[in-house]
Amino acid sequence: MEPMRNHGPEMISKRCFAAAFLFTLTACSPAASIVAAPKASPSAQATGTPVPTSTLPLPPPPSRLPGASFALPALPPGVAFTGKLLIADRGNGRIIEINASDAVDWVFPRPGQKLRVPFGAPDDAFYTADGKTIIANAEGHQTVTAIDRATGTILWQVGKYNVRSSAVGYFNEPDDAVPQPDGTIWVADIRNCRLVHLSAAGAWLGTIGNRSCRHNPPTSFAEPNGAFATPGGSLIVTEIGGSWVTSLVPGGSVAWSVRAPVRYPSDAMQMPGGSVLLTDYSHPGAVVRLSTTGRTLWDYRPSGVAELNHTSIALPLASNRIAICDDFDSRIVVVDPTTNKVIWTFTGSGSSRLFYPDGIDYEPPQ
Repeated sequence: MEPMRNHGPEMISKRCFAAAFLFTLTACSPAASIVAAPKASPSAQATGTPVPTSTLPLPPPPSRLPGASFALPALPPGVAFTGKLLIADRGNGRIIEINASDAVDWVFPRPGQKLRVPFGAPDDAFYTADGKTIIANAEGHQTVTAIDRATGTILWQVGKYNVRSSAVGYFNEPDDAVPQPDGTIWVADIRNCRLVHLSAAGAWLGTIGNRSCRHNPPTSFAEPNGAFATPGGSLIVTEIGGSWVTSLVPGGSVAWSVRAPVRYPSDAMQMPGGSVLLTDYSHPGAVVRLSTTGRTLWDYRPSGVAELNHTSIALPLASNRIAICDDFDSRIVVVDPTTNKVIWTFTGSGSSRLFYPDGIDYEPPQ
């Protein structure tokens, strides 16, 4: 989910510097780097045109948005979550879905499954609003991939495997390919210092940010690593450079922008009531809830055996449950924010054992 992590052969270090301030929302036709599913070809993709943020509809239903589940009723003692957790098990090069009984009920790719295109180690995976598709990004391999949940097949892929570029249809460390309520996807293209907008079919709709790698939203961003939707159609954007968290309202203007009290902000998402939840991708790690003025509302920085080691994302599962991806400890933990007590820990076992998990999403019970 973030660069500069010690994942063996995938260790990435980065810092880009440039200048100039120009706002771009660039419309382009789909590049040849979009790979379609069987019975569809790249030429079958529709030509992309800019879609202003102001045209985005309200989400159906709100509980599909990361962060929205904080509005769900409190769970009783001993119950970690209901529904399903989706885990980007990066070190094992796969995505798994577990249920409330800790059983794995979905995995991609399946053992021995042959894919039409290289998949790469996923560092994030999210459900689309209708729950039918999973969108995964491989930051270390420069791709964003759509997977059909029912069949476990690849629908499309944007980016060229292991090729870094700022050209249309390419990425340089794509992070958090987050589906929006209307089906489109925003990707934080970290080293290109821009936000990329894709259609539900993987067509390149446009970009925001002039690649100058400086904090001046919406004109430029200092290494953005997340763009999460809100119920009102805004985007909550985190930037590594300067530890900024910014709200871009429909139309692209800035509603507010604050510095988070963390060394390495990651994946800020709006909570019911307007506050935001984010993590500190550091050691020791932390989870922080902030007001729109930057005031800390909740801070989770445990020590001892509960200490976090590079926390890439945290998201609520209910009003008294927050799941945390504790990357370097190869575990997912669920904490009760009212007591700061760990309710549940998942490391997996046998074939389901996690290895550097790097992203999670939640599907509430239907």
